[in-house]
Amino acid sequence: MDKNLEILNHILVDTFNEILKVEERSLRLVAGSKVTVNEVHTLDAIGDGDLHTVTELAGAMMVTVSTMTIAVNRLEKKGLVERERAGHDRRVVRVRLTDRGRSLVYVHKRFHRRMVKAVAERLDPNEIEILSRAMENLRDFFHSENLRNAKGIVASDKLD
Repeated sequence: MDKNLEILNHILVDTFNEILKVEERSLRLVAGSKVTVNEVHTLDAIGDGDLHTVTELAGAMMVTVSTMTIAVNRLEKKGLVERERAGHDRRVVRVRLTDRGRSLVYVHKRFHRRMVKAVAERLDPNEIEILSRAMENLRDFFHSENLRNAKGIVASDKLD
């Protein structure tokens, strides 16, 4: 592997690991050990706007409906979300954040704002644009890998 690409690989891996550590630590401080990073991301997907069904949330987070149902059940037991039946069709159940759930999402979003500010504060607009394109490439890679994995396609062991 090219030396520059090797350095980039180490930076990406280290950054990913550090983000997870910091997020987990800040969640422990705010919510105790009761909430995981994945659960906060689920809370973030639920959001404060329109109420969503479990099926809609599963689609947005690219997980199965059964996986999302389990996640919502856990979040409900922790007092972070509540279910509400739709008035027009009582079979339709929508999910919304509780006050405690909204507080956690606020703290999480504040962390992300601080993170983005720290990345961008010493970059000029052109550098931010280049970094944004690079991050889009990274996001697109993970998105395509996620789709491949969902279809049962395993990445090849062959090195490029």
